[in-house]
Amino acid sequence: MNAPQRPSVGAARVPATESGMALFGIVILAGIMLVLIVSMFMISSMDASLAAHRAGKSCAFYLAEGGLVKGIEWLEAQSTPPGGTEMILPFGSSPEDAGGGTYTIAIFPDSMNPLLERPRYTVHAIGQVGDHMRILETDVRLQLLTDFLYFTDREHEPGVGNPLWFHSGDEIDGPLFTNDQMSIHGDPVFMGDVTSAYGGPGDSNPSHEPLFLYYNGDPVGNIESAASSNPPHDYPVFEQGYELGATFIDYPTHHLLEDVKDVALDGGIAIAGTYDIILSRPDETTGEPMYGYVSYRKPGLPWVDVEISSFNGVLYVNGSFSVSGVLDGSLTLSTNGSVWISDDVTYRDSGPEGLGEHCDDVLGIVAGTDINIEYNVPNSDDCVIHAAMVALDNCFRADQWGSGDPRGTLSVYGSIIQSYRGAIGTSELIGGEMVVLTGYAKDYHYDWRLQDMSPPYFNEFFNTGMYVRMRWREISSA
Repeated sequence: MNAPQRPSVGAARVPATESGMALFGIVILAGIMLVLIVSMFMISSMDASLAAHRAGKSCAFYLAEGGLVKGIEWLEAQSTPPGGTEMILPFGSSPEDAGGGTYTIAIFPDSMNPLLERPRYTVHAIGQVGDHMRILETDVRLQLLTDFLYFTDREHEPGVGNPLWFHSGDEIDGPLFTNDQMSIHGDPVFMGDVTSAYGGPGDSNPSHEPLFLYYNGDPVGNIESAASSNPPHDYPVFEQGYELGATFIDYPTHHLLEDVKDVALDGGIAIAGTYDIILSRPDETTGEPMYGYVSYRKPGLPWVDVEISSFNGVLYVNGSFSVSGVLDGSLTLSTNGSVWISDDVTYRDSGPEGLGEHCDDVLGIVAGTDINIEYNVPNSDDCVIHAAMVALDNCFRADQWGSGDPRGTLSVYGSIIQSYRGAIGTSELIGGEMVVLTGYAKDYHYDWRLQDMSPPYFNEFFNTGMYVRMRWREISSA
């Protein structure tokens, strides 16, 4: 009889049920891993697709935005603003290839352009990359120097090293632009946009950098900085912000007056010599103001009274003139020499608080050299000027600004455009306040009507050749 066999030491028997369960678990785990791998692949594919979609939309947007820029550049390259009201295709109707896609540009003149003093256009651009399309529009208008309360080509008087400072107590109530560096002392307040082209595109001096000059509490320790303040000494207030290093704007030259003279000779008034000019001078019989008239004469000679509406609005003097009075109408006074403000120059529809709500009077004063606030008795106690003023070769300033007693406040409602910044007085910081020692304190306010209306022919004489964006919008996105 055979003896029973013993199992080998170390061997174990696995029940069939346990073996099947292990195999089933492996299959389940493999299935889960497969699902995860497929899910990750699908998610990666979706992310890649979404990224490609976003990239396509972004590329289409930048192509459309680039189209807007090219459309504006085309407008600026024209010698005169395009006329008519029909759609313009500056580069044809076929899409232009760029950046892996295309763009198409159309320009639509404003339907009111024939009646507007300065034209407006809507630039329309389509950017497309594959199936992605972005359509953008921007409304633009021709820029004038009178878009600014304050415009200077230079902030230094020629031959003088020291800058003219914006200092504590100055309140500039409107947009400001200079091609030069701005110099800040203390805490002046700028209520409108502030722009400096110093160190920007078009600046001919490569050593310039887009920086402010801060007084820094010391007449010889000035510092440069792009910061909005210079603690603890200088704290200007920029209510609408500021831009440094903007594009340089070419300043008009004295030669422009030949064009002004031609307009005056063709339907305006052109005279030669030294003249006194009075707006709405008193009638010699009744003593009542002759509203709507401009009167001129050489000193000691009879007055010549002309109704402003009877000519094209441009009076040109080959010489120089003084001016005062109340304007009722639209008028440009110009000379290849100097202008002297002999007393207040105001609009009929105005009062102590400035211009009337429905004022339609507008005056341009253009000097080939300088515009001076005459040092006389009428101007010894405040002076008020309502006008857009241009000093082509020199500046706007107070006559003998460094002499005599303080003369009160110089109030300007309009625009001051000058080759270099002129002085209107001297002052000193005393007890934390800027005290006027000679000349005037400033009270400058922008005439916002100049955004839509201009003195006669200013839109031709004093446009920058550039276009300003007024509104931007996206029409469609796909």
